[in-house]
Amino acid sequence: MSYHDPVDHEIKQFLKPKSQDLVLPDSVTLAMENAFSSLSEQKSRKKSRFNKWRWTAAAITICFALAAVMIYTVPTFAEIIRSLFSKDNPDIGLLRAKELGLVHNPHIKVNDKGYTLVIEEAVADPTRVTLALQLFDNKGEHDRDKLSLGESNTITIKDAEGKTVGSMYDMGYTNDFYYMVEFFSEPLQTDKITIEGNINTLGNRNVPAIEGNWNFSFDLDMKEANSKTQVEELSGTYTTPHGLTVNLKRITRMVQGVRFELETELDDAAMARSPGDLWENQTLSFHFENLKNEEIHSVNPRKSGYMDSLMTFDYSVIEEGKMRWSYTFKYLPEHEPYRFVLDGYSIAEVDGSKFSFRPAELSEPKSFKVLKDRVEVIGTSLERSQSGGETNELAVLFYGEMDNEVRNDAWKAYDSAGKQYNVSKRGSSGLENSLPDHWREGFISMGDRKMNSPFEYRIEGLDHIPEELSLVREVVDKRYKDPNWSVIMNE
Repeated sequence: MSYHDPVDHEIKQFLKPKSQDLVLPDSVTLAMENAFSSLSEQKSRKKSRFNKWRWTAAAITICFALAAVMIYTVPTFAEIIRSLFSKDNPDIGLLRAKELGLVHNPHIKVNDKGYTLVIEEAVADPTRVTLALQLFDNKGEHDRDKLSLGESNTITIKDAEGKTVGSMYDMGYTNDFYYMVEFFSEPLQTDKITIEGNINTLGNRNVPAIEGNWNFSFDLDMKEANSKTQVEELSGTYTTPHGLTVNLKRITRMVQGVRFELETELDDAAMARSPGDLWENQTLSFHFENLKNEEIHSVNPRKSGYMDSLMTFDYSVIEEGKMRWSYTFKYLPEHEPYRFVLDGYSIAEVDGSKFSFRPAELSEPKSFKVLKDRVEVIGTSLERSQSGGETNELAVLFYGEMDNEVRNDAWKAYDSAGKQYNVSKRGSSGLENSLPDHWREGFISMGDRKMNSPFEYRIEGLDHIPEELSLVREVVDKRYKDPNWSVIMNE
């Protein structure tokens, strides 16, 4: 195309940004070049006569290119332009950012070794950073399996002072792009962030590694997002029948999420049941609902099919017996009243409950009650040690129905001579008898009866089957479901 021809120059300038925003396969690029060259072959004496036709041809050319992209690439052109907002990936926080004009296009396009890394969307606020990263091969097809983050590939986030404040990871969710995110349990305090990608290796377990350079870096201004942050102080205090006091603190509304904060404190009697640092092993269960008792979000319920929009949570020890908790949700109602309901909590406590049996006499399953929990032992076997090597360890096979939590419990085993052994756990668990309209009912099922796959207590160091075996639960992850408290927000 001749730069001496003003019409040709205008056409080139019109098409240039369009083509720069696309990752075109070689075949499409060639077709566009052929079409452009055909425009320049018109004789100069016919130039003024064909100016209008040439503009039309240019429009046809770009339409052809876009159509070719839609045919030859995955995802489609529409998803390339707005992949974070496709109908398959609804996210109320991202939609809010879009409404406020806080979606950035960093115009990242890095080519090496036949692969092109593209970033056309990034969203950041004190809650999280989200970006859609695409990797195209030389045919223009998006490759969803070539990029893995780890030691050789990292995407870090730095604040305005150059301090690393986060590291992004791929959430999955979609085959159309790499859904990169980083959540901040504490709201980010900076007017600018820099996102740095160090991408040096492509490949996976099934494909040989490709070494190259797909590094990138870009800045995002946080001032506008920061200006949208609103803090609402809360009031509300309640003490449970077993000595846990809950104090609601504040709600921080940000563009992409809402941070809910509260504090808990144990009384002397509760602390006595959880000596040392056991008391720090706590879990809270609560939910939000509208005034029609319709669920909004739930945290750690026994309810089946619950609503979950929790992005991140964090907790810290303030002082002895006192903790601060923060939970960041994608959404909480802003202009209508809703209700916070405390459903329960669990805490690691000293137990001492035990059961004993003689493995040789176990001809059929035998059930044991351990507080409100039930353990049905079906047998024992010697298995190769989980710690490696050639040694064996005893496995106690059982199915369990646990009313208490199992995350923070601790067991010890004793043989016939009274020798003590450590106990580890192995197997799958899930909720059973939970109700779709009740947040507190149901139990944890240990093992899978349908798959004939029992849970195992592995007795470390016990390389023979003793005459008698005792299992002692030294620490129980005690579950309390007797709180009776709710608070209406936004009254």
